[in-house]
Amino acid sequence: MIAARQFRMNERKKSRTGGAGDPTAMDLQNIDAFAEKLREAITLLKKEIKAINDGDLNVVSDMFEEKSGLLKWLELKKPLVEPFIKKDAALTRQLPELLQELSTTVTENSTLLSRMAAAAGSVAREIEKATQRHSLDGLYGKSGQKVSDQTVSKMTIDREF
Repeated sequence: MIAARQFRMNERKKSRTGGAGDPTAMDLQNIDAFAEKLREAITLLKKEIKAINDGDLNVVSDMFEEKSGLLKWLELKKPLVEPFIKKDAALTRQLPELLQELSTTVTENSTLLSRMAAAAGSVAREIEKATQRHSLDGLYGKSGQKVSDQTVSKMTIDREF
């Protein structure tokens, strides 16, 4: 005879509602992994902030994939850890403090990246203005007046001699 399948969600639900509310072994593994990834994300963001402040702007594109992967992992695993944030298991692993530190670091990083984007946009606009200012931007006649494209006839090549 085949044994009845057991689902982890059902086991977790029973432990949260009917029992003492203690997390299962799987929940503790998730909390530990989440805390470790939080530390990694904070370290990575602080490294990026330091590099930007030091003038090494190439680090932004170099770290993009790793940073987005870490943040995506945290986003996906958050629902597994969220019910335990106020419990002893999360408090001993300092999850609330780590989440607060991550929030502060993300805000600082976001501010720096926004300023960089604004500065890059300003530089691009100034380059465009200078280019337009110093170009002829069209054809001019003998008197120096701009000749519109409609009055200029197309030059044709006569193939017969």
